[in-house]
Amino acid sequence: MPGETRATVQRFLRPPEGVIRTRTDHGMTDAMTIHIDAPAQQLWDLVTDITGMGRWSTENRRGRYIRGAEPRVGAWFVGLNRIGPVLWATPCEITIAEPLTHFEFQVHIVGPRWGYRLAPDPEGTLVTEYREWSYTSAFNRLLRWSGPLGQTRDNHALHGIPETLRALKEHAEARA
Repeated sequence: MPGETRATVQRFLRPPEGVIRTRTDHGMTDAMTIHIDAPAQQLWDLVTDITGMGRWSTENRRGRYIRGAEPRVGAWFVGLNRIGPVLWATPCEITIAEPLTHFEFQVHIVGPRWGYRLAPDPEGTLVTEYREWSYTSAFNRLLRWSGPLGQTRDNHALHGIPETLRALKEHAEARA
């Protein structure tokens, strides 16, 4: 239990290792890349299945299409998310759907874009998960305004990137 408590505290106090934050004039991007020993087609099918994202995401439990029913630009879905006892829904719109290479969606209301880039690798696929924030997005402004509280929420979300990628890797390699 003490080790578990320490890990939970660290999750909120520091960003995780391996996630790289890049800042530009317009916003920031957080990203991490891992190798997965599975073909790009299999990974494409997994990352674009918004109804099953909860199988490996630390926050998302599932998604449901509300306009469209496939991973195509302009399709809308609602993501059901949870942290502890707190549940919330987020309306999302698919903004990039380049088969086998790039999938991205905009989380409306709060503002970030989440996505996955796939690149062939000699023994599988390199998968990059990223989150992009505009400095003008409502949630980004709130995180900066709220200081330490906002930083702890941001760190929690950042820890989700390597955890999601590890779970995706485990799931995909078990099925390959």
